[in-house]
Amino acid sequence: MDSSPSATVVLVHGNFLGPWSWREVAAQLGANGISTVIAELPSSVENLSSLGDLHDDAAVVRRILDTSADPVVLCGHSYGGAVITEAAAGPHPAVRRLVYLAGVVPDKGESLVSLAPEEARRNTSSKPGEEVTFRTDGRIELAEESARRTLFHDCATDRARSGIRQLRPSNPAAGAQTVRGAAWRQIPVTYVRCMHDVLPELVSESFPETEAELVELSTGHCPNWSNPEAVAEVLRRSVKQAMG
Repeated sequence: MDSSPSATVVLVHGNFLGPWSWREVAAQLGANGISTVIAELPSSVENLSSLGDLHDDAAVVRRILDTSADPVVLCGHSYGGAVITEAAAGPHPAVRRLVYLAGVVPDKGESLVSLAPEEARRNTSSKPGEEVTFRTDGRIELAEESARRTLFHDCATDRARSGIRQLRPSNPAAGAQTVRGAAWRQIPVTYVRCMHDVLPELVSESFPETEAELVELSTGHCPNWSNPEAVAEVLRRSVKQAMG
């Protein structure tokens, strides 16, 4: 068995999703001797006593980083990109590399709302985005057909149904909150672009894409669910880069 030092991969899920969305990716990495930690974001936990927000999510990830005995490759999917952007800012000494998987990439002082295209903010886009319903407890839920169209359109029917069944309610306030630091300004980055993603890329104009590694996957918005083998390969390579 290879006894050379390795990094732990910390996986951060997207909005409406949960740790379940990383299950197969973590299994693939584990089969290759790479340890993983999957964050549970309080903004997407069914807990009526508290509405976790973006800053709560970042604090949870920060605590994982604080307690890691190994160097970390930190990966955020979708909304999770905003979470890792704040959580690893400083930079956090444990984090060797950031991986944005179809991830939001805000700069300090930016939010998901501020990065959204103008037509989306005005609801004038010809391409419908995520359609939600509001609950009495203040959370929002992603409509089933919207989830099928925007998150799981490249999945087999049964796989899409499984993902839809596991979706969670979310705190809508998280989308309007600004990040308080931008870790990508200080830490090497891999940005994974999903070529069949129907959702807009929410990436800051100040993001130095030319200094980031760009990887393209022929998938929709949730490749960790539709093609976990491809995502695991990206992360295996990121671990090698981090420890090289």
